[in-house]
Amino acid sequence: MGDIAHRPVVLVGSLESLSPEYRCSVRIRRYLPVAIVVLLGVIVALALAKQFQSRPATPSPVPSGDHEIAWINTTTNPQTWERLVAAVFQIRREFPAVQVDDSRAFLDQTAAVPEVVLSVPGRQDKIRLRWYKLSSEVGNGEWVNALATRNPAPLAFMGGGSSDRAIELAQALNERTEWKGGTRPLLFITTATANTVADPVTDRPVSLIRLYPNRTFRGCFTNEAMARAVVDFVWQARDLKPSGHPAARAYVMAWQDDPYSVDLADQFVARIQEQESKDKDMPVHPLLDRIAFSVGTFTDPNPPEREVMDRILPDIASHPNDRALLVLPAVTQPARRIIRAFAADSPLIGQRLVAVTGDGVSFNMLYRDGDVAWPVQELSVPLVFFAHQNPVAWTTGDGPADTASLHPPTATDDVLLFADIIRLIAKAVYMGEKVTDADKLAAKLRAADPPFFTSDGERRTGEGEYIVVLRPQFGEGGRVAPQAAYEVYTRQKGQWKLVRKLVKKEADEMVK
Repeated sequence: MGDIAHRPVVLVGSLESLSPEYRCSVRIRRYLPVAIVVLLGVIVALALAKQFQSRPATPSPVPSGDHEIAWINTTTNPQTWERLVAAVFQIRREFPAVQVDDSRAFLDQTAAVPEVVLSVPGRQDKIRLRWYKLSSEVGNGEWVNALATRNPAPLAFMGGGSSDRAIELAQALNERTEWKGGTRPLLFITTATANTVADPVTDRPVSLIRLYPNRTFRGCFTNEAMARAVVDFVWQARDLKPSGHPAARAYVMAWQDDPYSVDLADQFVARIQEQESKDKDMPVHPLLDRIAFSVGTFTDPNPPEREVMDRILPDIASHPNDRALLVLPAVTQPARRIIRAFAADSPLIGQRLVAVTGDGVSFNMLYRDGDVAWPVQELSVPLVFFAHQNPVAWTTGDGPADTASLHPPTATDDVLLFADIIRLIAKAVYMGEKVTDADKLAAKLRAADPPFFTSDGERRTGEGEYIVVLRPQFGEGGRVAPQAAYEVYTRQKGQWKLVRKLVKKEADEMVK
């Protein structure tokens, strides 16, 4: 310590007072780390650019005699592909002769084309279900054009996870009239539900199924079918049906920036009016409010939503003995904001208000993720919503391979919906007269017994629809229990049959 204290101190006024050589070395030491960081950034940017540079739509070849089903979906959604692969295994329950090869279903390279191969002993023709990925560089049109110029063309396309993507794919297929080595392929829409869309030329309403006419089949139910099923169910449930004197009220909201919401709201209004004409003793007046936009926070209504609610809440309060219907044709976030705001104003409002919607709110959101995404004590209003297949068809593990995808608490409706479409295609290809092209496949699908599609390609209604009812539990002293009851119903021969009833606490124990 003494030596250090007696060392001479050199005071430097500025860098310029030092020698040129020393100044240079100081500058190098000062700026070298910055230069290294910049250089590394350039190297990383170049590497990423090379990895994600625009790649042309390059289809995989199809072996002679095989059939390709081109599944078109976004590259950022591998979970849906996983569920689709699981669905392929599920078809063996009703079609046990089918063999499944999933060795190339999950590939390391993101640009590669995954596939699942179906075959039947004694037959040489295989069905190759392939995932062609949508990206910012390669869209529906690029894949359609690339596959049209390859020989052979696909037997069919699958896609349309949403109405906007279904529109793009249908338009691209309709614009392409020449296909190498085969007829124009079919289109199987998976989960796009819109009945009508704007015609790309005239901007007039046109049926979605007719954008690619006579070659489109829809595996899910439409907005009209969903609204009809939900309204029919509610009118048959005495503790859910709206009531009031001289008339009951149905508050319908439509978010103008969401075509799904606008179309579904119109369908709900029409179906409520149909029920009113059938049930003369209980008139119901649907009151439609159009909301400018659906953008908002996780919990609080946006300004246009709040403006509508400020009109509805006093009206409900002025009819304390009535039961009103709240129609929310929306995806999860707007629907959750509205119901939460109603419950915050009056926690027991769920005893005289019932909310209904289509498939925009999923069983997973309310059941599997409900503790966070849909806490029933904060959203204490009964909710009736639609499912395209059974969301609680859980297996015990003793069935065919890959039943892990059908274990609680994850819903099963998406897997079973995909399985419906793939099973119909496989049976048409492998049973009866041989399928040689898309025209033959379409003819066999339309002649199926029992029929699955209508003559124009829509899914038949009246049987196979599912309804889920979430029921908050109201206890003594006006308290809302933390657990909700869930009831799942299906329609069989025009009647609603209870499939399963669950209480979340019991379900948690089942998962453990």
